[in-house]
Amino acid sequence: MSEIRMNLPFHLDDDRFFRRECPFCRKEFKVLLEKEELTDLAQKGIDSFMIEAKEEAIDLNESELLGAEFTCPYCGQQAPSDSWWTKEQLAYMSIVVKNIMAKIVNENFTRPLKRTFRRLSSGMVSIRFEGKEIEQQEPWISHEVDDMEIFDLPCCKRKIKIEDNWVDVVYCFFCGFPYKHKNRETNDI
Repeated sequence: MSEIRMNLPFHLDDDRFFRRECPFCRKEFKVLLEKEELTDLAQKGIDSFMIEAKEEAIDLNESELLGAEFTCPYCGQQAPSDSWWTKEQLAYMSIVVKNIMAKIVNENFTRPLKRTFRRLSSGMVSIRFEGKEIEQQEPWISHEVDDMEIFDLPCCKRKIKIEDNWVDVVYCFFCGFPYKHKNRETNDI
């Protein structure tokens, strides 16, 4: 089977942060990623919709799964790296994957079968094939708004963005280290 690779564009905010959503508490936050990390993340997102990729994920041993986990900055729960998509990002990737499949079906089955059955109907037996091409949708994802406050993670030398009004513990998305987050009003005093 051939491999499908494509660049899937996701919008970043003005500071180049990428939106994520906790699969447990459903709160959104943002992560500052390198360009290569964002490209890998987008490809893994597309792969997660493919059957073969899901079957390969089942073959991973437990230590590999533990190494691929991230931590929610708000609730501290851990989940595999492919669990942090927002609902809008999942809908966007779903349309992209459906369009890929529609293109493959249209090019390899619907159009060739129509031509084949037209040629066969010239003898004594008449065979008629009526197949409609699968329509494709325009994938769309909203532009990223510039919200949330930047929170430095000294443990991993990375940055995330969290809700402006968050005053509880903040966990490092990458290693899970907990930080006490002070209310911004008390910092101004």
